[in-house]
Amino acid sequence: MRVEDKVALVTGGGRGLGEAISLTLAREGAHVAVADINLSDATRVADTIKQMDQKAIAIKADVSDETQVKAMVAETMDALGTIDILVNNAGIIYQGPVADMSEEAWDKVLDVNLKSAFLCSREVMPVLKQKKSGKIINLGSLAGKVGGLAVGANYAVSKAGVICLTKSLAKELAPFGINVNCLAPGVIDTEMTKDLPREDLRKSVPLRRLGEAQDVANAVLFFASEESKYITGETLNVNGGILMD
Repeated sequence: MRVEDKVALVTGGGRGLGEAISLTLAREGAHVAVADINLSDATRVADTIKQMDQKAIAIKADVSDETQVKAMVAETMDALGTIDILVNNAGIIYQGPVADMSEEAWDKVLDVNLKSAFLCSREVMPVLKQKKSGKIINLGSLAGKVGGLAVGANYAVSKAGVICLTKSLAKELAPFGINVNCLAPGVIDTEMTKDLPREDLRKSVPLRRLGEAQDVANAVLFFASEESKYITGETLNVNGGILMD
């Protein structure tokens, strides 16, 4: 029980990586606020967590909207009493070249993938500062380190921003005993990546398989636990060896 009785807020927690992260934290003892733009997905995951005899709530939230982020954090505090762990997982993907990209598509991806991490972190920071402890875990991407592979520039730029935001937050919050870290997954076998050229990408992976959601969830658990208490500002590759840096 590596996060026993901790309270975690997971954005985009209703399916894919977010579902695996929410369930993994719950299995290790956490109570979880499952936030998602799709309430039915969030409710399904929260109900599963309750069956583990852990507390859970489902929250409908567009985390690119400041008002909804404030309400999400307030609802978590009211229902679960505090927040110890924030996982900024919510994200969307885009495929296509810059030449075909609209301004609206650029803005939407940056808002959901990057601005949301800023808004959620800013809103949770006062809670963690008061406790003088806590964990913020951001979901970056391999694309944020090397540029778009099978994804658009807006996605890659948003994830590069998440990686840099992680470092900035880590420096700002270290005096308060708060750890801020990031994961950079490669191609993970989820619904969000179903339209990518998976077979070609699989062949490019030294371990010769796509990642599984549980691979990412296990890394989140490490950063959420006390095992990583002397690590902050770090971005951990979870990519099967595509990028070794």
